[in-house]
Amino acid sequence: MKYKILISIFVLTLLFSVNIKAQNTDSTEFNNIENTDTTSNQDEFSDEFNDEFSDEFNTDEFNEFENSDDLTNSTDEKVSYNRLYWAIAILLYTILAGILIKFKATRKLRGLFLVIGLVILGFYRGGPGVISSFQNTYLLILGVKVNWQAAVLFVGLIPVTYLFGKVFCGWVCYLGAIQEFLYIGKVKIFQSERAQKIMKIIRIVATSALLIQLTFTKMILWDEIGPFKTAINLFSPNITGYILLGIILVSSVFIYRPFCKTICPVGLVHGFVSKIPGASVLGISNSCAGCKTCNTSCQINAITRNGKTSKLDNEECIRCGDCLDDCNVSSMSIYSKGKEHKDKIILKGIKKLNLNK
Repeated sequence: MKYKILISIFVLTLLFSVNIKAQNTDSTEFNNIENTDTTSNQDEFSDEFNDEFSDEFNTDEFNEFENSDDLTNSTDEKVSYNRLYWAIAILLYTILAGILIKFKATRKLRGLFLVIGLVILGFYRGGPGVISSFQNTYLLILGVKVNWQAAVLFVGLIPVTYLFGKVFCGWVCYLGAIQEFLYIGKVKIFQSERAQKIMKIIRIVATSALLIQLTFTKMILWDEIGPFKTAINLFSPNITGYILLGIILVSSVFIYRPFCKTICPVGLVHGFVSKIPGASVLGISNSCAGCKTCNTSCQINAITRNGKTSKLDNEECIRCGDCLDDCNVSSMSIYSKGKEHKDKIILKGIKKLNLNK
């Protein structure tokens, strides 16, 4: 029932965005007509008096006004700092989510957080998103001249992930929200531990291919085919964008967050943060009975079942909080990674099994 409500909100939001974009298009066309008329009048005046005053004003005194780079740079700077402010706001929003997940009563707000992220970061803001920030960060490392403000979101999420886990993925990311709201959960496919390993290999290959492309071209080409940009803007400059969008939308109905599991480079990189000592990880207490309740509740399949044993991989956990709520003995909790609580564990009393496996 909750998914039907969320999907309804998604559809209404989509229709609202279409209406807003249509209004903006009409306004733009009207402004273009006015500007064209004004330009025509100015051109007639300019042609009439150009020859008369060309020699008079062709002096070094006025050369400083011939180049509009200062105006362009000023505009670019405003856009860059606007992106910086958005990045800071998103980071604070993610930190708030990281605090709320610690309490059972506030974990119920995750759906609302995702809807807000989808509406504001997706349809209202229209990107650029965290994948773009990831690519700009890599280009900065390569020495390419890009606005450093574009890298703040991805880099800032690293310490946030260290402190709270991949809460951005589970609570804020509008790319994940689109997939999650489409998922019906009736068909269970690719649930096994082996399937998760294969999808992770695919994601590593996809991320490697992206980094190779960035290394050799020094350009962000993903924006030309990005399926989510197509979904948000209802337009793609090429057919590839529409094809990828169709694949994502259809697969999201049957697979929970397929893009996150097989393509997203950000989730892959931020997942490695759980390996750092002291990082926030999910763990268990001695009361864990080794049942499969948490495995059943974990839709992202960070918890997999192999025979009679469940295994937790914190690299894949998006901090949805479902396992925390569903554990019948309240064994699952949030810890700091250390000798007792590792990033990958077998879910059966911490003193009953060797956690190094």
